[in-house]
Amino acid sequence: MLHVQICAGLVLVVGIIWGIKSRNMTVRIRDLERELQQVSDMMTQMAEVQIQSFQKYSASFEALEERIMELSLPSQDTSSPLERRHQVLALSRQGVALKEIVKRLKAPAGEAEVILNLQKYMAGDPSRSLTAEQVRTHV
Repeated sequence: MLHVQICAGLVLVVGIIWGIKSRNMTVRIRDLERELQQVSDMMTQMAEVQIQSFQKYSASFEALEERIMELSLPSQDTSSPLERRHQVLALSRQGVALKEIVKRLKAPAGEAEVILNLQKYMAGDPSRSLTAEQVRTHV
């Protein structure tokens, strides 16, 4: 009988200790979840600030590049590769299609394609480059 009472007492003590530890663990888990949410919120805010900064400086860079292109007017001489490049890019910025650019400048389609694709690649968007097949179908 004494053994039964001791065992029952031990079970009761273990249950009490387990309950206390369980509550402490639950509280600790809630605290950790709250801290994790705060860190996540801060990371989201930091990412938003970075994106806004990137957009601001990217727009400024594009505006400067556009202004430089406006100020450096190309000559009518298309024999120079540099002048032809400048003219192809200037017409493209005005929204002129590749087929029309090739026609106006009497430039080889492959050369105009390379100039435009290189510009798109340098702008960080190689996925938008035209393929040789796309150029042939447009020219």
